[in-house]
Amino acid sequence: MKRVMEGVLLDFDGTLTKPAFDWPAMKEEMGLLDGEVSILDYLPTLSPERANEISDILEKHELKAADVAEANDGAHELLAYLRRKKVPFGVVTNNAERHVLKMVKKMNISFDVLITRDIGFWKPDPRPMFAGADAIGVAPGKCVVIGDGKYDMLAAEAAGMLSVHLSAHSSIPSDLTLPTLLDAPALLEQLIVK
Repeated sequence: MKRVMEGVLLDFDGTLTKPAFDWPAMKEEMGLLDGEVSILDYLPTLSPERANEISDILEKHELKAADVAEANDGAHELLAYLRRKKVPFGVVTNNAERHVLKMVKKMNISFDVLITRDIGFWKPDPRPMFAGADAIGVAPGKCVVIGDGKYDMLAAEAAGMLSVHLSAHSSIPSDLTLPTLLDAPALLEQLIVK
């Protein structure tokens, strides 16, 4: 039986924005050799001094990404589609609110619901997804999550949401794959009942 969806949660970096982070270079600069470990999960395991050093490196890279941020192809069209169809939606990101707000202004995009790591939890933990679903007023099992990363898909799965991996050549397990954000309205037209 087909799942009938009612709301959409979007990742921000690499989904609504064009990819701007060089994750391997950032992790190398941090000395984080285990590519499977999230930087945000790594921080609490460090001494306070080392955690401050790593936080400074993360901040430097996030500021750089914010300075060069560009809207992804299809971002404006997707947000316009969601508004036109009156689909509840929000953004759930592991970025900090201060950086996202700077990029939103630069890219001339807007949304009413923003869940960031500033709530104290981050993907792949499902709690940010639950917070996003609550904020848009949609049951978690009725939410579609569109994201470009592994943590987006893991968090969506853990929250019982439909995961859509934004990738032309997906190697990350997800319910569906979306080659480009430009294809999102057509996919959502099939999934969302309005």
